[in-house]
Amino acid sequence: MKMKIVLGAITAAMLMVGCTDSAAPAAQAEVKPTITEESLGLRKTDLYSENTTVAAKTTYGTAAAGGSAKFERAFDNAPPMIPHDTEGMLPITMNDNQCTGCHMPEVAPSMGATPIPASHFASFRPVTEIGADDRMVKDGASVDNTSDKLTSLHTMDTMNHARYNCSQCHAPQSTGDLLVENNFRPDFQSESMKSGSSLLDTLNTGVK
Repeated sequence: MKMKIVLGAITAAMLMVGCTDSAAPAAQAEVKPTITEESLGLRKTDLYSENTTVAAKTTYGTAAAGGSAKFERAFDNAPPMIPHDTEGMLPITMNDNQCTGCHMPEVAPSMGATPIPASHFASFRPVTEIGADDRMVKDGASVDNTSDKLTSLHTMDTMNHARYNCSQCHAPQSTGDLLVENNFRPDFQSESMKSGSSLLDTLNTGVK
């Protein structure tokens, strides 16, 4: 009896193998073209040529301040690019900020320069008042920056020290070739926004 059961099991296994072998072969997977290393990234060179890979030369405008054409802003209230030569102006230090000599609102029109906007003469820090020495005076309570507590707008007679380092937002415009074409087209709220700022007036637009 045991011999018959074993032979029966072997026969069934052989039949299963035979059925599997006679099945139609699976469709061959489509072979995709090889992606070369030279096609990866923006450099268009292989990954083993660091010593011979030379980046495209980046150059900046050399027009003197006051004699350059202004750039249209990238979008509403975007920090404007610097259109003139900055040789000798950077880096900005605590004792030397040549930008303010031409861009302060009281002198900018006569210099043909873009005036520093009102948003740079305001503070949004959670404080009760700003002392005479421009130091922040807290209201005594600890401030939870992760809460939904609204901060008060404090207008100032002098430029906010947090805005003193102009080059943290403003940079010269390079004239190098674009590796990727920029097809973005801004939709300005008005024609004046192409060269001006209204951030202080529109900061809370859409905020409830």
